[in-house]
Amino acid sequence: MRNFRTTLLLFLIPLAFAAGFALDYAMRPATAKLGPAEAQGAADAARLEQTIINQLQAEYYKPVDVGKLARAGVDGLLKSLHDPYTVYMDPQETQALKEELTGAYAGIGAYMAQRSKQVIVTGFLPGSPGKTAGLKPGDAIVAVDGQPTAGLTLEQAVAKIKGAEGTQVHLKVRRKGAAGLLDFTITRRAIQIPETRTRMLHAGAVQVGYVQLFQFAQGVGETVGNEVTRLASRGAEWIVLDLRYDGGGLFDEGINVAGDFLSGGVVVSTSGLHSPEQVFKASGDPVTALPMVVLVNQYSASASEIVTGALKDNHRATIIGTRTFGKGLVQTNIYFTNGASFKLTTAVYLTPNGTDINKRGITPDVVVADDLKTRKDEQLAAVLRFITAHK
Repeated sequence: MRNFRTTLLLFLIPLAFAAGFALDYAMRPATAKLGPAEAQGAADAARLEQTIINQLQAEYYKPVDVGKLARAGVDGLLKSLHDPYTVYMDPQETQALKEELTGAYAGIGAYMAQRSKQVIVTGFLPGSPGKTAGLKPGDAIVAVDGQPTAGLTLEQAVAKIKGAEGTQVHLKVRRKGAAGLLDFTITRRAIQIPETRTRMLHAGAVQVGYVQLFQFAQGVGETVGNEVTRLASRGAEWIVLDLRYDGGGLFDEGINVAGDFLSGGVVVSTSGLHSPEQVFKASGDPVTALPMVVLVNQYSASASEIVTGALKDNHRATIIGTRTFGKGLVQTNIYFTNGASFKLTTAVYLTPNGTDINKRGITPDVVVADDLKTRKDEQLAAVLRFITAHK
């Protein structure tokens, strides 16, 4: 299903690179059509805010920065939703998003997620200066260049960590088991984001085609299909799709990747209060029928979970690893004329069996943890043992 294009404007990724943000980017102007009651409610709320700002300007004991008040008001309003994916991004943060779409940026090459209001390192890109400097998955970044990350959205924290190539960023990090905070000074480097990495592995006498997918960028469904076809031509008897640390990206590419392996059936469905239910199906033109395993962990999210859920519910693959992130919400990105943008949740998505995975994740068929303290990849080793036992 490599030519699928959704009419939805979706932003599914819950993770960010620590030198830019996101993969899904779709233009939509800042317009909204409201009924009379909704319009009146919005007008009343705006009038209240305007009245308070007017009074502050007229009577507060010292000068006020109206721009900061406006931003604080918007941030506070959105935080009251308790939805970390609905956020306002100023022009700088929005520009970081746009730059990420090029597949290259300058930064520290680390994956980030926000958990319990903390900015957490979840993994690294190849050649990551962050990893070279000593950062580890699970580290919580508590300050960037002296500014605490508490109270910042993930997008805001990412925009501060990102910067020009050759400049330095200073991070304070809380690490489980370490006394006090750790200090890191990291020189930002130009990072090229790869889409996939492939190789041939062996499970006993069985040849295994391995595809690691780093991000669901434009065209990756076709890329994965081509890589799988190439591995099959080299004699692969099984396929392993590694989605660990893949935070997602483009919604339609999640469907396209699932369609690389499905001969038909539902991939995912979406619905919301203002979004009619839509059911998305595989085209029925898979690139392979080889048996396969999908490898996941707690940082496999969003589009990764669309693929995992589709292949699991359609009994197409065995899922091995740990429970996935649990990000089953769909976002729309709205753009303003001043360069800012607004990302808001518009729908929930369900797996083919109708399962809502938001905040729950997907439990693998075979649960295996990876010990980050060892050099061995325990999860991949478990995959190869599984294939050997089921050849």
